[in-house]
Amino acid sequence: MKKLILSFILLFAASSFLQKAAAQEHPWMNYITPSGYFQTGFSTDDSFNNTFYIRRARFSISGTLYKGNAGKFEYKVQAEFANSPKLVDYYFKYSICDEFGIQLGQFKSPLSVENSEYAPLKLEMIDYSLLVQRFVRMSSSDLSGISSTGREMGLQFYGNLFKMNDGHHLFRYNVALFNGNGINKTDDDQRKDFVARLMFFPIKDLSLSGYYLRSLGPDPGIPPQYNDYDYYVFDRYGGGITYDGKYAWFRSEYMAGHTFGWRAHGVYATAGGKINGKIGIGLRYDYFAENSRLPGGFFDHAQQHITAGFSWYVIPRIRLQLNYTLRKEPDLYPTHFVNFMTSISL
Repeated sequence: MKKLILSFILLFAASSFLQKAAAQEHPWMNYITPSGYFQTGFSTDDSFNNTFYIRRARFSISGTLYKGNAGKFEYKVQAEFANSPKLVDYYFKYSICDEFGIQLGQFKSPLSVENSEYAPLKLEMIDYSLLVQRFVRMSSSDLSGISSTGREMGLQFYGNLFKMNDGHHLFRYNVALFNGNGINKTDDDQRKDFVARLMFFPIKDLSLSGYYLRSLGPDPGIPPQYNDYDYYVFDRYGGGITYDGKYAWFRSEYMAGHTFGWRAHGVYATAGGKINGKIGIGLRYDYFAENSRLPGGFFDHAQQHITAGFSWYVIPRIRLQLNYTLRKEPDLYPTHFVNFMTSISL
């Protein structure tokens, strides 16, 4: 509870200071836009495990330092105050034109669309899909053993190609190099992660995507002094389809890859409707097989989650979410999980 109160006080104080400075029309405020959000809730399951929790308490400043004939220069710094305070985003972006830009710093990896394009306040469900949690370093259950909120430190080239009459572009690309060992860390093995993604937009609200990651990591079975001579390849490859319209959404992604010699794969599909921009109702199916080479049927030895979700914007800055999930873990009986979360934007 002390962390909850302290996080809220810090976010509120910082936001109030910057808003007051903006009201006084300080020139430097033309380059600073404050924002933040706070997420807290309650969860329970049929084993009577229940808890109140703080999911996120984030504050950020961002802005455009230059916009003119030579392009656009932007920045963002975002800090997390829940649980253990840390910086989660800090980067510069220089867009020379629509077709080419450079991003340097720490930011979301373009591996998967859900990870990079769906921030927590945009995500339809409370939790990210199993595919993102276990393959994109989003959570502590990631197969690599690294939990970095889906972010990495590195350099990215990006752009949008072939602008259509309605204003949208046919293609979007991302090519990035990352340290590959988590957030707020320098590279400890001098080997970089390579990530590439291409998205195709046949119409404005519909995209088809494909992506690939190649990484090198030390073999955990070899003593550290010999790790320079024997490295395992980490790879991730997949793609998906996304439709995000005014009244409905549909998204599905598949990804597979090798980690320490084991091959895993996963898929999710989510769909739902929107009512007056305030209420959302949706379903999601998750499947993830940690070792896809185990004998047996397709659904043996795999995680399977079915989630039904409801969200309601009480006012534009306050959203309530309620999720029910039927969970089937490998070789265990199904369990039931209920999660309620409130999001407050500053």
